[in-house]
Amino acid sequence: MGQEFARGVPQVLAMDGWWLDGDGGDGEATPSDTRRGAAIRFGGLAFLVLLADLLFWHRTPGISLALFAVAIFAVATWDGRPTARLVRPALLLVLGALPVVEYVQALSVGFLLAGLAASLVWACVRPEDPWLATGLAWLARLPGAWAAPLNPDRWGHAFRALRRAPETGALRRLAAGWAFPVGGALVFAGLLVGANPVLGQALDLRPDVFTLLQRGLFWAGIALLVWPLLDRSLPRPVALPQTLPTAGPRFGLTRTSVLRALVMFNALIAVQTVMDAAILLGGAALPEGMNYAEYAHRGAYPLLATALLAGAFALAARPFLGEHRAIRPLLLLWLVQNVVLCGAAMLRLELYIAAYGLTYLRVHAMIWMGLVALMLALAVWQVLRAHRNRWLLMRGALLGLATLYATAFVNVAEKIADGNLSAPATRQTDFAYVCSLGPMAQDAYARAVAQRPYLEGVLVRHGCALTEPRIAHWQEWGFRKARVGGYGPAEAEPTTR
Repeated sequence: MGQEFARGVPQVLAMDGWWLDGDGGDGEATPSDTRRGAAIRFGGLAFLVLLADLLFWHRTPGISLALFAVAIFAVATWDGRPTARLVRPALLLVLGALPVVEYVQALSVGFLLAGLAASLVWACVRPEDPWLATGLAWLARLPGAWAAPLNPDRWGHAFRALRRAPETGALRRLAAGWAFPVGGALVFAGLLVGANPVLGQALDLRPDVFTLLQRGLFWAGIALLVWPLLDRSLPRPVALPQTLPTAGPRFGLTRTSVLRALVMFNALIAVQTVMDAAILLGGAALPEGMNYAEYAHRGAYPLLATALLAGAFALAARPFLGEHRAIRPLLLLWLVQNVVLCGAAMLRLELYIAAYGLTYLRVHAMIWMGLVALMLALAVWQVLRAHRNRWLLMRGALLGLATLYATAFVNVAEKIADGNLSAPATRQTDFAYVCSLGPMAQDAYARAVAQRPYLEGVLVRHGCALTEPRIAHWQEWGFRKARVGGYGPAEAEPTTR
């Protein structure tokens, strides 16, 4: 039958041992290196599963997320030798973890995952491979790696190899002899426990089987999620274009159509700008039956959409700048007018907030409007300096990323509650919305009650919890929670751990 075993492992299993992958180096791995790499990976996986149990089982996520990400990075990059190449990737991971240390929310978790992925790729990528292309190939490989344990072909291949191994004959005979009696005994025992109160009471002293099953599934899930991240071998980078065409795509446009569009678009925006200036700055009268709040609400978001379309058109018109002497000044005028249009949209939104108060959507819209205005200002500079569209897109992406990162450190709930509760009495406050902002708005509630004591009863009636949030366990700690609340009595421990 030929040689079936290699180093005590069935040869077919050795060929299909996707869970025993080594470091993926360029040179040929020796048997001792392979065993050592497998031992490190399995040991690291066991450590991470136990650490996840300590950090997350029956605990609300907090600083535990950052600690677990650091542990994954340490296990995935540890090879027994310190290396200076890990310093910068580790700093990148710390930078990505800071928003989670501040406060756990969808935005901060996104930065943590992105930081972990980028730091792992940076730590393992070879100097001759492009960093971005390798990272994209690594991300593309992850779904297949996570799904590999669920692939029946792989496990069927392994089981067929085990069946062909002589050492497993005794194990198969033992299982065949005991599987039916043990399985049947467990079924009958389950039925008898339900009918026998003495047995039931005795077994109640044992850990709950369902909870143990849940915990086992939790361990298995953590292992499945983590083990692809521990593989230091990186796939071959995908091919990316090194340069972009100088002219850029034209999207079916021509010099004449772009020139005529710029003339018409500038005229339309000029009419809108003059009318907004007359109403918002000059005090011109609104149409009969319309107040400033309705005027602001009807115009803020359409004007933002107009500015976004203006930016897209500016990118499309960029290849035609040198084809007619009037296109460049008309494009600059178009961009400047749209910056002014963003300012008008922000003024309208400010009027609407003054009338109806702050909400998450209105805060996000204000930030987005500011970003669009800055992007359009960058587009003006791009045209003046004759930069390509790639220059604008890269800086716009960095600007947006930096804005989101800074936002992760702002307690938006507290700002909204402060803005709404400090409003003049003439404005109707949506107390139900204010009370739905959650525990991170407690400081704003306390300040409002201290300034106007009668608000305490109003807030309580609308469901506001005026007690500070407490941190019951160290795993749940975060800077924002510590600032707003603090440590309190530990919650009752679950009956089973």
